[in-house]
Amino acid sequence: MKPSSFIKAGLFLTVSGLVAGCASAPDYSGDTDSRWADFKSWTKITEGRTGTGDPTGLVSGVHKGREGYRDVYVNDVGLATNQGTAPYKYPVGSVIVKEQFDDLAAFKAQKPTDLTIMVKLRDSATPDAKNWGWAAGYDGKLEETNAFCSGCHSVAAKDDFVFTNEDFLKKFH
Repeated sequence: MKPSSFIKAGLFLTVSGLVAGCASAPDYSGDTDSRWADFKSWTKITEGRTGTGDPTGLVSGVHKGREGYRDVYVNDVGLATNQGTAPYKYPVGSVIVKEQFDDLAAFKAQKPTDLTIMVKLRDSATPDAKNWGWAAGYDGKLEETNAFCSGCHSVAAKDDFVFTNEDFLKKFH
């Protein structure tokens, strides 16, 4: 490896560490979209399951990566579908919220650093990522088109773009 490659790699790791070190717990007290404002009162579908790892091979650096931990909540609209069996077809109004934790210590202390949200906006005859909206953060703005989110979630198209359903949880957790 060239010396300049080592310098670039070192700079990347340093910047990554600084960004990770600046993360702070989400503030769930402010104004937010009413569709997920009370998500902490919903069913935590990962309750009693260790929410870590990368069983799909897709997590890589997102959702706190392979070493991160995650809790996933679903509202009452999507609960029966989520806890059912395939084929999964979520009704319009389903909301899924994922809290992400940096590591086991943060998970045990229930101190998340990130939050991501999926909202089923419309229905169609076949699964379509355009049926979902995506938001990053408790006070994030819902985006009806998010190529970054829908790109990874397209792998779960047969399950209506949702990874964390009952079949997934039984298989991987």
